[in-house]
Amino acid sequence: MAIYHCSIKIGSKANGQSAVAAAAYRAGDELKDKETGLVSDYSRKGGVVFSEISLCENAPAEYADRETLWNAVHEIEKAKNSQLWREFEVALPQELSRAEQIDTVRDFVKGLTEQGMCVDWSLHDKEDGNPHAHIMATMRSITEDGKWAPKSRKVYDLDENGERIFQKVDKSGRKQYKNHKEDYNDWNKKERVEEWRAAWAACCNARLSERDRIDHRSYERQGIEQEPTIHEGYAARKIAAEGKPSERVLINEEIRKRNNMLKQLAEQLHNIEQQLAELIKEKGSAAINAGKQRIADLLARRNRTVDSNVRGTADTDREPADGKRTAALSDTDTLIRQAEVERRAAIRSAGLAENESGEQELTAESAPTGTAIERGRAALTRSAANRRAGESELDKSEADTASAAAHRAERDAERERFAAEERRKAEEESRRREEERRIAEEEERERRKNLKRKGYIGR
Repeated sequence: MAIYHCSIKIGSKANGQSAVAAAAYRAGDELKDKETGLVSDYSRKGGVVFSEISLCENAPAEYADRETLWNAVHEIEKAKNSQLWREFEVALPQELSRAEQIDTVRDFVKGLTEQGMCVDWSLHDKEDGNPHAHIMATMRSITEDGKWAPKSRKVYDLDENGERIFQKVDKSGRKQYKNHKEDYNDWNKKERVEEWRAAWAACCNARLSERDRIDHRSYERQGIEQEPTIHEGYAARKIAAEGKPSERVLINEEIRKRNNMLKQLAEQLHNIEQQLAELIKEKGSAAINAGKQRIADLLARRNRTVDSNVRGTADTDREPADGKRTAALSDTDTLIRQAEVERRAAIRSAGLAENESGEQELTAESAPTGTAIERGRAALTRSAANRRAGESELDKSEADTASAAAHRAERDAERERFAAEERRKAEEESRRREEERRIAEEEERERRKNLKRKGYIGR
């Protein structure tokens, strides 16, 4: 089965990122940031096997040039915390050929451009078993005249009469009305993420066989009793390949061991259920056959009684003989009815039902009811003992399953602590970079002030 991976993240100025530099790295290209004058040269980067730019309907033709497109993004995004691009990182199924991988990504990108995005996408494959694609999409829509649309727009709140709601008059004498901002497009909605992840799975499954198909949903949502592994990344795999311990690789190894144990427990439970059903059917059938044999014996006894009475009675005293025969028949019928009741009780206690043709079938109740009379209960004693042994085995399996669930919960907590620690480190790194940037700006201002004081600036 192919591996599903589709992560979606945002690149922004707040994190000190550059769309031009990011595009150069992902495409293995050399690009110049016109805002800063910095040149990002990744033309000698290996592993970039394909790169392409796909434009939406209203995009200017010059945006087909990578440097022009992302410099245009930087030009429109002036705020220091502006979001520059949305990136989709997807794992490419190794079961597909290179041409099929490219067509799969192109189909997915087509859905993004139809929504109004300009998309710059590249395929990476270092022949290390991790082919993947980086898909960079713009954050703004493009209007019909080929201009960048605003990210949000002001919308006035209306009262019950459809009129704007007055709030106050500002210092310039202008009236202020109650309003709120709405996104120009719906790309930031949470449900969009689910749609995009499902779309990537659909694009892959269109070219994968039934056995290799993938699902964007979690194991829990699919109803699969299995613990998901975590993303290792190239760095962790490189460390493991060098024979060094990698925490993320070790975590996945532990998860795989627990998944194997859960799989074995599930198979054991299934086998025990089948064995119980066979035991119930076998023991129940034996009791029913014994009941049929007893009825046959009683019928034979009845016939012998009738023949004996007929042969030993003279014509002169036929009426007394008839009375004895009637009494004998009545006693025998009573025994037959009693045996039939016992037989039917045995059927119910075995969890079986008798159809119209007299054959026995298992009912929905898989265990004896315990309401049969003493003779039927004795016939199913061994069946009950086997059932109790099976239930004991089931209890043991359930205990093992509970133990595995506890281990899984403990691992989830450990993974959450690890993720929290990673977020904390990232926040500290972000604050450190911000502090360095601030210090650099202060030093630059001080340097320019000194130059101006010495007369090198402003002559």
